[in-house]
Formats: sequence, C-alpha cells, structure tokens
Amino acid sequence: MSLDKTLLKEITILYVEDDDLMRTELASLLTNFFSQVFCASNGVMGLEVFKKNHKKIDLIISDINMPKMSGIDMIKEIRNFDKEVGVIFSTAYSDKEFLIDSIKLKVVNYIVKPIDIRALLESISEFAEHLSSKKIIKTKNKELSLYKEAIDVNSIVIKTDIQMNITYVNSHFCKISGFSKTELIGKEFSSLKYHDMNIKIYNNMFAKILDNKMWKGKLKQITKDNNILILDSSIIPSHDEDGNINGSMIIQSDITQDIKKQKEVEVALMKEKSDIFIRTKETFAKNNVQINELENQVKQLFDELRKTELDNEKYLKLLDKYKDDIKILTSKVNKYEKSEISDIKGIDVLKIQKDNANLKIEIKRLRDNMEKLILNSQKKVSQLRTASSLEVEHLEKELKKVKSTHTSVDKKVLLEKVKYWEEKAKEKRDRIEDLEKRVMSLVDSKTLSKIYNGK
Repeated sequence: MSLDKTLLKEITILYVEDDDLMRTELASLLTNFFSQVFCASNGVMGLEVFKKNHKKIDLIISDINMPKMSGIDMIKEIRNFDKEVGVIFSTAYSDKEFLIDSIKLKVVNYIVKPIDIRALLESISEFAEHLSSKKIIKTKNKELSLYKEAIDVNSIVIKTDIQMNITYVNSHFCKISGFSKTELIGKEFSSLKYHDMNIKIYNNMFAKILDNKMWKGKLKQITKDNNILILDSSIIPSHDEDGNINGSMIIQSDITQDIKKQKEVEVALMKEKSDIFIRTKETFAKNNVQINELENQVKQLFDELRKTELDNEKYLKLLDKYKDDIKILTSKVNKYEKSEISDIKGIDVLKIQKDNANLKIEIKRLRDNMEKLILNSQKKVSQLRTASSLEVEHLEKELKKVKSTHTSVDKKVLLEKVKYWEEKAKEKRDRIEDLEKRVMSLVDSKTLSKIYNGK
C-alpha cells in the first residue's frame, strides 16, 4: 500500500510508551512523517497531555502494559470526554481480553511488538484517509446545513410522497401562508392551488415527477385567508437508497409583490399611453382648427387678389379705349392741320379753330384721365402687393408655427398643405408682378416719369 505523505503531514499524534529507548527512537522517526508528535511515558502522563492538547491530537499510539495507569485505563478515561480520537495499541501479547476491551473502546488497530514501522505507517495512513473523509463529510454537512438554513429563511420547502401528499413543510411557508404544519401534513399538494389555476398543470407536474424530470414554473396558491400567493416553483423527484422515486421536493420563492408591482407599472404605462393619445387627439383637433382658419384667410386673400386683377383688367380695357379715342382724335387734328386752304373754302375758320381748341381740350382731358387712372391703378397695385406680401409672410409664419407643433400628428399631410399654399402664394405674387408689368407696358416713359417723379 502506498503512503499518502500529504495526508500523514496533517495528522498530530500522541505516543505513550514506558520504554524510554523505544519511545525516543520511534518518536524521532514519526516526527518525519507527521505534523506534530506528543510523547508520554505512562498512562497518567498520557491522559494529562491529551487533556491539554485534545483539540490538536488526531491519533493515540499507546502501549497497553504501563506503570501507574495502563493504556486500556487511559483510553477509558479519554472516552469519557472524547469519543472520536483514533487509537492504535502496541502490545507484546495477544490477549483476548485486550481485544474485547479494544473493540469496546473503538480502537482503530493494534500492533504487536516489536513494532513493524511499515505496518504502523500503513495502519496510520488508512486512519488518515478515514479521518480526511470524515472531515470532508463534516465540512459538506456543515455547508449543507448553512444552505438549508438559508433556503429555509428565504424560500418555501415542501416535501411530498409519491402520491404528491405533503410530508414536510418548512416554517417559512407556514409563516407566509398562515397554515400550521399540522394543517398541511397529509394534504394533497394540489389542494393548495388558487381557484383559477387549472388542475391540468398539477397533473402535468405529477407526470414529470414520475418520469424522473424536474418541473419549473409559476404557481398560484392560497393562503389560510384565501388570499393569493404567486410562487416561482422548482419541483424535483426524490429517491430512496435504491434510487427509486419516492416523492418530490418543492422549492418555491414568493414573487407575489413583484408581480403586483409589475402589474401596477403596466397599468400606469397604459394610463400614460391613454393620456398621451387623448392629448394628441386634442392637439390634432386644435391644429386642424388653426389650419382651417389659416386656409380661410389665405382663400380670402386670394379672392381679394382675384377681384383686384379683375378691376385692373377693367382699367386696362378702359385705357385701351382711351388710347383708341386719342388716336382717332389725333388723326382728325392732323387731318385738319394738313388740309390745304383750297379744301377749306366756305368753311368757317373760326368754327374750325374752335373745334380744334375743343379737340385739344378733350385730348388733354383724356390724357389727364388716363394718367390719373394709371396712377390710381399703380397705387392700388402697389398697396395690394405690399399688403399681400405682408399677409402671405404672416400666414407663412403661422403655417411654420403650426408645422413645428403638429409634426408628431400628421407631418406628411401638413407639409404637403404648407407646400401647396406656399406655391399658391408664390403664384399670386408672380401674377401681381405680371400685372404690374402689363400696366407699365401700356404707358410711355414720359408718363411713367411723370407718375413716379411727380412732374
């Protein structure tokens, strides 16, 4: 058997031997293998050393026959307060009485003198492995105990038999449900379901357990006061020593408040969305009213522009008539001026002169009327153009303002409307400018100079 020196180095030994030479030699040898070696020359000293260092000592190697107190009596005393420390007896005798006492005192082994060092180390090595396993198990059990305590404090633990009848519940479940353990033990687990839970869920759960599979999900269970508990649940099959399924273990976390808070948040979000929708609808209606008002104002402006255009057309027609009249009169005057004397015999010269004078007055009157008409027309066009430009600019600003506040409602439609009315406004401005050019084209430079320079 190979020796695990690492395990041996973790062992502390008490060696009790009345033979000084043997004790000294073996202790010196053992020191090379073990963490620490305490020595004593008889049972009384051995008991005293152990009492002082019993928390450190893992194994006692002791002779049986010693003065003052035998090894058997020493171990009997030690067993009164320490049931676990390992013991190996060394003896020169194979006495059955010693063997019976050794069994009663839970002795690990015994070595016949003279001691075979190899056999002793192998025996101690076996003990060290056993001790190491015990320490590991003890540590794991301690960890499991802490885990169980943590689970019991924060989680619900329920155990059932193979028929899903409750066999165990922890205090945490009793605390939050209001049931006592007596009220729960023996009940079917499904009897705790909330009234709106489908029994098929529990049937599916039971089938999973019988199939040696875990079931996970949320369960709604009742409290003693018939209130609801929402529990995040994990259910695993439990087994007997032969590996057969003998029931289940249920671990649950109470998420009732979390679900309630989540629903409250969802309701608040729905209310906020509803409020936003209502506000948007109101804003949409308000903006539509503003848009309609602006459209009506633009329409009125265009109607006025159209009326002005019609008036200007009348003025232009009247101007054309005056021009024709002037041409006719001018032609007549020229005709009279160019007529030879011979052609005007018998005509009353005074009458002709009078007619000429009347014609000149009429021509002057017509010219004055025409200039006046052109001047008035120009003023009206200028005033209308200025007013229209200001009104269009104002409307464009209003439209821009509406556009900026209304983009989230129906941006595309609003932009198309704005674009349409901007084009209409531009078209009207172009028509006014065209009208102005047409008026200008009907008047000679002299008249224009007179109109604009006041001469």
